[in-house]
Amino acid sequence: MHRILLRQSLFLPLAALLLPMLLVLGVPHYSSLTQHVSDIQLLDHPIADLMRVAPIVCGTSILGFGIGAWLSAPSRFPFTALTSAAVAANFISAGIFVSGSPLHGLYGVGFFIPLVPACFAAESGLGRGILRVSLAVAVVSMAYLWLNLSGVDPVRGLTQRAAIVLIMGWYAFASHHLLRAMDPARVAAEGAHP
Repeated sequence: MHRILLRQSLFLPLAALLLPMLLVLGVPHYSSLTQHVSDIQLLDHPIADLMRVAPIVCGTSILGFGIGAWLSAPSRFPFTALTSAAVAANFISAGIFVSGSPLHGLYGVGFFIPLVPACFAAESGLGRGILRVSLAVAVVSMAYLWLNLSGVDPVRGLTQRAAIVLIMGWYAFASHHLLRAMDPARVAAEGAHP
């Protein structure tokens, strides 16, 4: 079961948000450079409905990642699982409640976004390279959240899209390395060559 949950997060978190981000290009009265992705929900266009479903799918996938990591090694990934659940709640609420509602993003629980890769870095033990990439994503995520809150970003739509690709791409990266570490053939080969 944990392998299925990790495999889906190889593509689903990023694909769920990338689809409406690409489909909205060229839609009148919307700027991908200056408007947030959630603003798509406010359009009088069929893509608005897709943008209500996309964060729910993304959040459910992130929850699956957290559960999959935890099931793969329950004593090793408790904080990755908990922070993934918080981020999942953020995304699911962003789909249920439209942009502008205080419940959109559950009052800023999105600040847990950098904690998932940071907790994963602390808990995974998968090597220095994975640790550094995960910590870099955590720091860049935090910088993005600061830019988003400060209001000093003139191209906030573009910045958000870059952050989405990086953050959601990290789930694919982390899932890939977890699945690779659990591969029986690889584990046996590494056990034979200490």
